[in-house]
Amino acid sequence: MLRPVGEPRRIDRAIRRLQGALKGVAARRVRLTWRGGELLTTIHWARDDSFWWAFEPRTARQALLLGHAPNAPTKRESITCEINLPRIADRKVAGIIAVDDVGALYLAHSGRMGGTRLGQRKAGFREFLADGVWRRLSWPDGEETEALIVAPLDSPRLTRLLGQFVDTVRRFKAGESPTTRTGLCVEPTAIDSATAACDRRLVDVALHEELAKRGLFGGAEDLFSLRGERPQPLFALVADGRPEELAMAVGSLSLASARGGPDVRPILVAPAALGDRDDAALQALPFACIRFRWRGARAVFDGLDDALE
Repeated sequence: MLRPVGEPRRIDRAIRRLQGALKGVAARRVRLTWRGGELLTTIHWARDDSFWWAFEPRTARQALLLGHAPNAPTKRESITCEINLPRIADRKVAGIIAVDDVGALYLAHSGRMGGTRLGQRKAGFREFLADGVWRRLSWPDGEETEALIVAPLDSPRLTRLLGQFVDTVRRFKAGESPTTRTGLCVEPTAIDSATAACDRRLVDVALHEELAKRGLFGGAEDLFSLRGERPQPLFALVADGRPEELAMAVGSLSLASARGGPDVRPILVAPAALGDRDDAALQALPFACIRFRWRGARAVFDGLDDALE
């Protein structure tokens, strides 16, 4: 189970690590506006991930200001959301620096959203992002709460993960519908580490985009229906290649294949970095296996077209 970091010095170090890891092109003297205030500051535009970010020190916390930005920022920008990070563990503040049992640090959020539309309940964001990486947190006084893991601080894909969070908040506040699940991936049968779960979501998004490029989905009104008479592919994603994770994914696909018969084409998606012994085992499987590797913060797939034939 994760727990909030409570020591002020450790929180400050984590925030400096976060600030140093985020990517972006500086835009100076930008006037930020939000309900009830404005601020003249420098922001950093993460062009590939369509958002900007800025840190603003406050009395008892650091504020990470975030804005959706598919285009280059202008001299006046509106804040999409902010993650307030208190200098001590505080359940009343939405932003959290969390740590797991092996010492890995995470940027987390309680799910409480300010600036929402009338009628959007406090629990609405949790429902909107039901497939997010939600984890239990154990607080110093023994109370447990749930929080969204936005990104591991040491992840090379931190900026991409934060951009996903900003876009999700934007869509939630605009009153859009949640993203519909395709049903093309079997659910993991065990809880991943928070780091692996964050990567799993990135791989899932990239896989869906690749399938859409190949025309496997219908039009806008039937987005998740497969075209044609071909068997429906069913994927199992292996995020970090742990032996138990791999075994559970293979078992889930085998069971789904037995239930679905010829109407289902089971496909395993595994990291390209697996060892030689795992490679030999994967080649002996009775269903297709495609491999993914990271190109920057995007998962790219080897063997996808062959697996779909």
